[in-house]
Amino acid sequence: MELIKYLLSTIAVTIIGLTLNACDTPPSQSQPKLEKLPEVFNLTEQQWQNEIQQRFDTINGSGEPIKCISILMTAPYYLFDRQYMNLLQTLTEAGLLTEQIEIREIHQNRIVYIYNLTDEGKKYYRKWPNLMSSGFCFGKVIVKSVTKITPYSNYIEIEYQYVIDKLPPKLMPQNELKTGTVRFDYDEQTKKLYSKYGIGLIVKKY
Repeated sequence: MELIKYLLSTIAVTIIGLTLNACDTPPSQSQPKLEKLPEVFNLTEQQWQNEIQQRFDTINGSGEPIKCISILMTAPYYLFDRQYMNLLQTLTEAGLLTEQIEIREIHQNRIVYIYNLTDEGKKYYRKWPNLMSSGFCFGKVIVKSVTKITPYSNYIEIEYQYVIDKLPPKLMPQNELKTGTVRFDYDEQTKKLYSKYGIGLIVKKY
């Protein structure tokens, strides 16, 4: 039980929100300055929307999570006082965890709350091998529109609106419209566009 107490003392919650990080990076060679925008930048709003959507589909199809809830230990979760981990109750109400209550002869018969994965929870549950954490990942990005196109000397920024689809209905708001920005650079050698930022994830702590 000392191990359990130690684990409980370290439990923490992190929300990994959809935000902006490098998705694909160009080759290490320095890119030459372009005197004018390359033709590949001359896309319509609908074409840019398709380009961004395709890249998000590739990320999601490769298993990169879109929106995550991370807990700093692996299931089952043991808790002595539920009020300090409302998230576990929320996940239970959403049908992703089960709650079991036991009375154990520790510190005057304290109540222990044990949370384990349901079959539905196993569909969303992940472990991060390089981190001392695990949790649940959900969602698929649906790009709804391109709202602004800003060209520069050798790159272009696209502002777009999106929703996160396929979220557990009891856990997160559905179809909440969000705004993102992606930057595309052009590599002369490969003749390809690269998304410098705007498609992918970074970790945000709350």
